[in-house]
Amino acid sequence: MKGFICFFLVILAFASHPIAANAQDRLKGLVLEYKSNEALQQVLVKNLTKGDSVISNNNGAFDISANKDDVLSFSYPGYRTDSLVVTDFAVKRVYLTSINDPRILKEVNITALTNSKLAEEKERMRKQAQFANTVSGGGIGLSPSKIFGREAREARRQYRMLDEESNNRIIDAKFTEVLVTSLTPLQGQDLSLFMAKYRPKVAFVKEADDERMRLYIMDSYNAFKKLSQSAKEKIKISK
Repeated sequence: MKGFICFFLVILAFASHPIAANAQDRLKGLVLEYKSNEALQQVLVKNLTKGDSVISNNNGAFDISANKDDVLSFSYPGYRTDSLVVTDFAVKRVYLTSINDPRILKEVNITALTNSKLAEEKERMRKQAQFANTVSGGGIGLSPSKIFGREAREARRQYRMLDEESNNRIIDAKFTEVLVTSLTPLQGQDLSLFMAKYRPKVAFVKEADDERMRLYIMDSYNAFKKLSQSAKEKIKISK
């Protein structure tokens, strides 16, 4: 009996070991075309640290085994290969740029930015995108070069992308699979469909407290249960 207890403790210790726990980590995300913001399918997502690889699906989504500090690469014919270091397991959005695109952008992989750096980049792009300039009379005049210039247009587009990422992070922090599965029996594909269809707007998430978010999830689940199979098949799992 003593020997059995010792053996059980050894197994228990191994199961709780960080290495065993880390082996279960999965990183999920989306691969998008930078200019159009559309999903890219058949992108090769490779964990350079572990050697594992997967292909993004028709919605641009990927799901790959990864540990913290692993390096992932994203490659697709006609596009620049991008990479990121796994710092957390929030949903990632990776943007790839065409090889023919003359712009070399340092901010393409915005999901690798910390929240503070993201805010910093947003402010920088906001300033670059400003098209109002002070005229000599003290009023505000519109400069055509600033309104329609390629740099201004690009800055505005990058700002919108950074703003979208910032909003997505706010939503992802509160509307989580962990919370949904704690309140509903949803699992697997149904869970993914629910998360896509009932993903709340950022304005609601900013205002909602924990109780209001729970009520929203329960109300949404009751609506989800009434959906027909054909209605579920029309749900797009993308952003």
